[in-house]
Amino acid sequence: MSARAIPEEAGEDAGFTLVEMLVTLVILGLAAAVATQFAGSGVGRRADRIAATLGAEMALLRVQALRSGETAHLVFEPDSGRFLSSRPGAAPIATVPLPVLVQVEEAATATPGEIRFLPDGGSSGGRIVIGGRVLTVGMLLGRVSRGTLP
Repeated sequence: MSARAIPEEAGEDAGFTLVEMLVTLVILGLAAAVATQFAGSGVGRRADRIAATLGAEMALLRVQALRSGETAHLVFEPDSGRFLSSRPGAAPIATVPLPVLVQVEEAATATPGEIRFLPDGGSSGGRIVIGGRVLTVGMLLGRVSRGTLP
């Protein structure tokens, strides 16, 4: 019988242990997660952040109009690429370099690019599209809903 014998020293060091393989997989997973974060940090994340900020500001404007009994408004200035709020102390919301479209309901008395919130809880209604994100403002209740373009 001529069976080949493997020296014990070679058998102990041949290949990787389970722990070494798991550590390698964890490191590769972390590297992939970091790469995904950087890849998604561009336009999509900025559009999400701006849409969330606009939604929160419009909710505050609605509450302000209800409490004060006066109309509150949010206006888009295309020249500067920012939204201005009538809420005292509100900072302008910059949208550059994302494309913005503000559509106001035809029956509304708001000027182009303006969404008004009325003291009765309603609004002029409208829709803001920014970087593929959509904010829809209902006329009857003035509520803001968020979505994405198909």
